[in-house]
Amino acid sequence: MESHTDLYRWCRGKGVYLNIPDWYFLNGANKTGMGYREGNWSLPRAYQEILERQNIFDGTWEKTPSMGWMFVPLTEYQGGGAAATIEPLKEHLPHYEQRLANLFGAGIIACYRGPRLYDNDETKGVVKKWVDFYKRHRAILNSDILHLRRADGRNLDYILHVNPALKEKGLLMVYNPLEHEVRQTLSIPLYYTGLTRTAALCERDKKSRNLTLNRDYTIDLAVRLPARGTTWFVIE
Repeated sequence: MESHTDLYRWCRGKGVYLNIPDWYFLNGANKTGMGYREGNWSLPRAYQEILERQNIFDGTWEKTPSMGWMFVPLTEYQGGGAAATIEPLKEHLPHYEQRLANLFGAGIIACYRGPRLYDNDETKGVVKKWVDFYKRHRAILNSDILHLRRADGRNLDYILHVNPALKEKGLLMVYNPLEHEVRQTLSIPLYYTGLTRTAALCERDKKSRNLTLNRDYTIDLAVRLPARGTTWFVIE
């Protein structure tokens, strides 16, 4: 351990940014692993989408999103064959976008393992869409997460970023893993946003609407998501 920390401190002294799979934040590390099993990325792509959100949900109880990294192998990784592989990206674009939505929606910067991030203009547009989303909402996405419903592939799953010190006091990400549209009313707790009476909600950068908080600081939010859809709400 002393040998490791001596190296990490030396690296930080030289301005080297370190992703380290250990909890060495006071000894030179910038990030540790979010938490995942290597074998996950050998499973079929549909499984990887759910497992990724489960790993993020489980890995952010004791650290903020920017303290942990995730892993996105774009080429085959430890087996799994074509069913587990994202490349060619343009041929699996809905899956690739879902992975980007999972990660950037949670405020997670992943390690992408492969020769390229896009392979045509359409793929590049999807990557740019989610990078721009992250840049636009970076402060709230790097804030604490409220764990509202863990992904299980059977119903909507969702998380809420909160920070009462920001103009954007909350950002809710909602995912539909099912093969059919889902309409549902969600009870969203806003106590930790600092809001007490009303909240202005803006879905996917559209026109905002005002909702009145219930006496327990929750709002009743009606959502409608298409099959395998993703949406987000900015809360002010």
